[in-house]
Amino acid sequence: MAATSLDPARPSAPPSISDGTVTLRPPEPTDADGALRACQDPEIQRWTTVPSPYGPADAATWVALGDDTVAWWDNPVWTITIPGTPGYSGGLDLRPDGAGGCTVGYLLAPWARGHGYAVRALQLACAWAFDTLRVEVVRWECYAGNEASRKVAVTAGFHLIEGTLRKALPYRGIRRDAWLGDLVPQDLMRHAAPAQAHAARRQGGLPTGPALTARERDVLGQLAQGKSNRDLARALGISENTVKNHVRSVLEKLNAQSRSEAVVIALKAGIVTLQR
Repeated sequence: MAATSLDPARPSAPPSISDGTVTLRPPEPTDADGALRACQDPEIQRWTTVPSPYGPADAATWVALGDDTVAWWDNPVWTITIPGTPGYSGGLDLRPDGAGGCTVGYLLAPWARGHGYAVRALQLACAWAFDTLRVEVVRWECYAGNEASRKVAVTAGFHLIEGTLRKALPYRGIRRDAWLGDLVPQDLMRHAAPAQAHAARRQGGLPTGPALTARERDVLGQLAQGKSNRDLARALGISENTVKNHVRSVLEKLNAQSRSEAVVIALKAGIVTLQR
């Protein structure tokens, strides 16, 4: 079922989103060479269902997914880019089920591994899905034995379902055992900071633009607890319109496209902390 049943707010073109380090942007023709090179990797062939063998036509088909705006919103797909490498370093897509949920899939090129970029990309996409697609849960799945994907999912905050599901997922004409997990907004808020907060502070923090006012920090702290505008207004003793103005200012200063993205950025930069 298409994502249109969720009635997301759709701009005229697929968006690019960033946490200040990793950027997700729609695929471009120049990504074809990087996708072709990455998908020769034996680990990608082993743990994903990319075509095998993977040739230039397959890469061209993938980058073309960024051309059709309507189709893109039914199945958002991004190129993962990393610092110092503006071209293709991986791919990530969301598959909405039309009923408040979606499944996430991702792969990272060999040259981009080992720096936490997959976790950042996954958290960034999930935050966007909660805000823009209005999903209630994001599902993760991988073939049993894929320890690298499992580690990324756990670090990003996914709750893994105990045990192995036998013959759960198709793979090149056969069925393989699988591991499954799920993520709700509260999970993302609890896990967005710990993996990278120390490194972010050591490097001077993430770019946050103009300094936040004391009231804006209060608002951010309430957003980190998942409060609605109405609850936030009651907690701070201000009107909902004032809350909206503060939220808008926070998004602008943090260069964030959504409330969840602003919280993720603020947590990683040490601007706010979660109350336990």
